[in-house]
Amino acid sequence: MTWITWLGYALMCIIYGTSFLAIKLGLGDGMPPFLAAGLRYAIAGGLLCLFLGLSKRWQSLNWRTYLELAWIGFCMTTVPFAALYWAEQHIDSGEAALLVATSPLFSAILALLFRQLTFTWTLVVGLLLSGGGMVFVIGETPSAFQLGSLPFYGKLAIVLSEFIHGLGAIHAKRLMNRVSPATLNGWQMIFASFGLFALSLLIEKNAQVDFTPVTLLSLLHLSIVVSIVASGLFYWLMRETNPLFPVTWTYVSPVIAVAVGALFLNERVTLAHIIGGACVLIGIIVMNLKTKQPASDSSTASLSNANKPTSV
Repeated sequence: MTWITWLGYALMCIIYGTSFLAIKLGLGDGMPPFLAAGLRYAIAGGLLCLFLGLSKRWQSLNWRTYLELAWIGFCMTTVPFAALYWAEQHIDSGEAALLVATSPLFSAILALLFRQLTFTWTLVVGLLLSGGGMVFVIGETPSAFQLGSLPFYGKLAIVLSEFIHGLGAIHAKRLMNRVSPATLNGWQMIFASFGLFALSLLIEKNAQVDFTPVTLLSLLHLSIVVSIVASGLFYWLMRETNPLFPVTWTYVSPVIAVAVGALFLNERVTLAHIIGGACVLIGIIVMNLKTKQPASDSSTASLSNANKPTSV
């Protein structure tokens, strides 16, 4: 690989790794969580679809495909990002990043259930490691499991939403045989924003909205730099290298997120975070060592899945 390839990879990891910090800063400066997420994906999806139209890459779809894209948007973006944005009001951005990194854990479980992966012992070891690490990060210590605690509910919401994300990823992989990645990404973000706006109208109708320089910069960074530029780098790396190499950002970005959270927001990093995060990331690596796919389903990529950029 050339130095340009490595530069693109490093830039992609940094962008994804700092996205959790950008969310935290935007929320802390006066943006309600569901409105912030809805605006982010309305802008990103609209710009991407506009680009497809202007570059004559527009893909005509039937109404059934649009329904499928709406379902994928709900599973892969509306639910995970409603949970993530709400949770980041109550937990550190680094913790959120470590919990989002459990997504391949649920993708593996669902892929086994849908017979898109073959059972292997490395898969079992990886699942156990990641699952154990997830428990560490959620609770940190046994005494931290306080059912009335908003941070606990925030962590649990992220983990459960990653299971829903896995359902969407299974469907998205099948749909990518008929719809280009850019078209899928653009439309699912637009449909996802409808769900996020609906949540905002129901829950945040009396919330105060402050469009400060920080909230606007956060919104533009997440909409354009993260959701469009970083995703574009991901698919460029897929073309220039191989299907597995770009996906390794899921191992690197949580480390960056924890580091920048501690550096810029003075977020605490405990031994439980280090042990739990290491177990999650090592488990995901182990799961991908000998991932076997049934011969009848060649469309399934690695456990980290090629659609993951839609959910960062």
